[in-house]
Amino acid sequence: MSKSVILSVATLLLIAGHVSAQTSATPSQVVVERCLVSLIDEVNVPAQETGVLLSIPVERGDYITVGTHIAQIDDSLPTKQREIAKLKWDKATEQATNQVDIKYAAKAAEVSRAEFEQLEAANKGVKGAIAEITIRKAKLQWEKALLQAEQADMNFKVAGMTAGEAKAEMEAADMIIDKCKITTPIDGVVVQKYRHEGEWVRPGDPLMRVVGLKRLKVDGSLNADQYVPGMVIGKPVTVRAETPGGLITLEGTITFASPEIDATGNFDFSAEVQNQLANNSMSLYPGDVADVTIHLDRPSTLSAHFEGNRK
Repeated sequence: MSKSVILSVATLLLIAGHVSAQTSATPSQVVVERCLVSLIDEVNVPAQETGVLLSIPVERGDYITVGTHIAQIDDSLPTKQREIAKLKWDKATEQATNQVDIKYAAKAAEVSRAEFEQLEAANKGVKGAIAEITIRKAKLQWEKALLQAEQADMNFKVAGMTAGEAKAEMEAADMIIDKCKITTPIDGVVVQKYRHEGEWVRPGDPLMRVVGLKRLKVDGSLNADQYVPGMVIGKPVTVRAETPGGLITLEGTITFASPEIDATGNFDFSAEVQNQLANNSMSLYPGDVADVTIHLDRPSTLSAHFEGNRK
């Protein structure tokens, strides 16, 4: 083989290796354009009990925080049931702490025993002095007193159990009363009211829709031939969006990368960002479009669900 051929082959190999190295190299960052901003926190707040809706003290557009009272269902029945349970509990508690019957039964048994023993001793001293039937009645009275002492002790224990039962009924009524008072589980804005005062509601019926704007997600997709989910999950991102108020820049993290590849050869990802308040308005809103810069050269802040490179 001539030297010129050998040099040509070597040159081709070097060029191919250089191209291969450029192709396999991972960029430090990738920009994904026109990603959709959407909600993370949203909830249709449901009724939890059956009854008439007495009040909804919030309106569309109101900003509410976790635990805010947003609706009230009629709780007159469980309130009355709690009053009854409270009376039963008071009575049972008094009986469960009062040992007068036990003490009296013990004393009565003691007196009956002494009476029986006295009659029995007198009959032994002078045979026939006390009629046999009288002695038997005295013994029966003693045994009766012993049984009454046992019954008094049992009644005391039952009173304790009755007090526990009444307490459980009170707690159950309290739970129903609490469920009649509807509160919001998230911070957010009321965007829709499905029910109105005076309507009958059942558990599960949606009363209003609340959306949270503090946390938002930005959804995009990546080419599965160039990236795998493990390369991006947990990576920091910079989100930029043009809004009527100007250019908005927020930092976030990719919290999800789908293991599924769609028909176009892409897989979806979601980045979470903390929204910011500017001029009494949030920086981003659901439905906005933003560009996402994924910083592949920075360490992940979440545990990767997928690892390795596509072969």
